[in-house]
Amino acid sequence: MQDTISANIRRAAFTLAEVLITLGIIGVVAAMTMPVLIGNYQKTQTVNQLKKAYSEISQAVKISEAQYGTMEGWDFSGFANAQERADYFAKNYLFPNIKVLQSCSPSSEKCWPDDVSTIDGSIAGYNNGTSGRNSFITSSGYAVYYWLHSTGNGGWIIIDINGLKKPNRLGKDIFMFMMSWGNLAPATGAGGDQCLLHKSGIFPYGAHCSSLTPDREELVDGSFDFGGTVGGFNCKKGAGSATSGGYCGAIIMMDGWQIAKDYPW
Repeated sequence: MQDTISANIRRAAFTLAEVLITLGIIGVVAAMTMPVLIGNYQKTQTVNQLKKAYSEISQAVKISEAQYGTMEGWDFSGFANAQERADYFAKNYLFPNIKVLQSCSPSSEKCWPDDVSTIDGSIAGYNNGTSGRNSFITSSGYAVYYWLHSTGNGGWIIIDINGLKKPNRLGKDIFMFMMSWGNLAPATGAGGDQCLLHKSGIFPYGAHCSSLTPDREELVDGSFDFGGTVGGFNCKKGAGSATSGGYCGAIIMMDGWQIAKDYPW
């Protein structure tokens, strides 16, 4: 009887070859699926961080509207220079309503990465040390680079959703937004008759024009350029522009705050 039991146990066990084959199959499946799972996780994190940053900045401005009146009445054109204008805006309109860990005036490597690139990896600008262009890091972990138009009707907010960490690339972890006091032509930063932004607020660049609304394909191929004065902000790789990737935040928003399959990830 004992011999019979031992024989049954031996027949039920796996051989070393069978174990190795099974492990090999598991390894192949893992190698195929893990990059997809990691990529999907990174995309989800990107969208969540982008929405959080956008929400916090927008809320800070809305709180300021309760104190200073709606954005349509804001005017920062009377300052002596760009630096005074940016400093005053941050001190009175942003910093009281958002948790800031570090601020840099003008922007420096302590608050903003030195190596910002386009979606293709070339230098994108948004440099440190430029008068009137400031930056800060929030307690939520994202960095902000901003400046105001001299005409006093809006400005730019560039958000790096993971602070100073890599890759520091437009469309990946850096996204462009525009501020409008309600009378801004996005092409030039001044009032005029080309695609006027009659709506006040903060908007992902490319998704904010009220008089000539772009569709998704126009933002991808770059044909939507606010009256022909600005181009190359498209959200696709290989365009070769120094501003490629500027519309990517707008694409994410227009896709229902998600990164679609055809997004240039």
